[in-house]
Amino acid sequence: MAEAFVTLTSEIQAKSPSISFINSNKEKPLLFADDYTFKLNKITTTTKYWICTIKDCAAKVHTDLNNGLMKTVGNHSPLPGK
Repeated sequence: MAEAFVTLTSEIQAKSPSISFINSNKEKPLLFADDYTFKLNKITTTTKYWICTIKDCAAKVHTDLNNGLMKTVGNHSPLPGK
Protein backbone atom coordinates (compact mmCIF):
# COMPACT_ATOMS: atom_id res chain seq x y z
CA MET A 1 0.00 0.00 0.00
CA ALA A 2 2.84 2.43 0.81
CA GLU A 3 4.40 1.72 -2.60
CA ALA A 4 1.17 2.74 -4.36
CA PHE A 5 1.15 6.04 -2.43
CA VAL A 6 4.77 6.77 -3.33
CA THR A 7 4.09 6.00 -7.00
CA LEU A 8 0.97 8.20 -7.07
CA THR A 9 2.80 11.05 -5.31
CA SER A 10 5.67 10.82 -7.80
CA GLU A 11 3.25 10.93 -10.75
CA ILE A 12 1.50 14.01 -9.36
CA GLN A 13 4.82 15.79 -8.77
CA ALA A 14 5.99 14.92 -12.29
CA LYS A 15 2.84 16.51 -13.78
CA SER A 16 3.02 19.65 -11.61
CA PRO A 17 4.17 22.72 -13.53
CA SER A 18 7.07 24.77 -12.27
CA ILE A 19 5.81 28.20 -11.31
CA SER A 20 7.40 31.63 -10.94
CA PHE A 21 6.15 35.08 -10.02
CA ILE A 22 6.69 38.67 -11.16
CA ASN A 23 4.83 41.97 -10.86
CA SER A 24 3.12 43.55 -13.85
CA ASN A 25 3.80 47.11 -14.99
CA LYS A 26 0.88 48.09 -12.77
CA GLU A 27 2.52 46.28 -9.81
CA LYS A 28 -0.07 43.46 -9.87
CA PRO A 29 1.21 39.92 -9.14
CA LEU A 30 1.51 37.53 -12.09
CA LEU A 31 2.17 33.79 -12.01
CA PHE A 32 3.91 31.90 -14.83
CA ALA A 33 3.26 28.17 -15.27
CA ASP A 34 3.81 25.99 -18.38
CA ASP A 35 4.45 29.01 -20.64
CA TYR A 36 1.16 30.65 -19.61
CA THR A 37 0.55 33.76 -17.52
CA PHE A 38 -2.04 33.96 -14.74
CA LYS A 39 -3.29 36.99 -12.84
CA LEU A 40 -4.39 36.98 -9.21
CA ASN A 41 -8.18 36.79 -9.07
CA LYS A 42 -8.98 36.31 -5.38
CA ILE A 43 -7.36 35.67 -1.99
CA THR A 44 -9.03 33.82 0.90
CA THR A 45 -7.66 32.99 4.34
CA THR A 46 -5.88 29.90 2.95
CA THR A 47 -5.72 30.13 -0.85
CA LYS A 48 -4.79 32.43 -3.75
CA TYR A 49 -6.84 31.89 -6.91
CA TRP A 50 -5.17 32.68 -10.25
CA ILE A 51 -6.88 32.89 -13.67
CA CYS A 52 -5.31 32.64 -17.11
CA THR A 53 -4.73 35.98 -18.83
CA ILE A 54 -5.93 34.61 -22.20
CA LYS A 55 -9.46 35.82 -22.88
CA ASP A 56 -12.12 33.08 -22.38
CA CYS A 57 -9.54 30.54 -21.17
CA ALA A 58 -10.81 28.24 -18.41
CA ALA A 59 -7.42 27.33 -16.89
CA LYS A 60 -6.84 28.27 -13.25
CA VAL A 61 -4.15 27.74 -10.61
CA HIS A 62 -4.56 27.61 -6.83
CA THR A 63 -1.64 28.40 -4.52
CA ASP A 64 -1.34 28.66 -0.75
CA LEU A 65 -0.61 32.03 0.83
CA ASN A 66 3.14 31.30 0.58
CA ASN A 67 2.79 30.79 -3.20
CA GLY A 68 3.14 27.02 -3.00
CA LEU A 69 1.31 25.22 -5.80
CA MET A 70 -1.83 23.48 -4.54
CA LYS A 71 -3.53 22.49 -7.81
CA THR A 72 -4.31 23.39 -11.40
CA VAL A 73 -7.87 23.45 -12.70
CA GLY A 74 -9.17 23.20 -16.26
CA ASN A 75 -7.39 23.23 -19.60
CA HIS A 76 -6.16 26.10 -21.71
CA SER A 77 -8.28 27.12 -24.64
CA PRO A 78 -6.61 26.25 -27.94
CA LEU A 79 -4.75 29.18 -29.41
CA PRO A 80 -4.58 29.84 -33.13
CA GLY A 81 -1.16 28.88 -34.40
CA LYS A 82 -0.08 27.13 -31.22
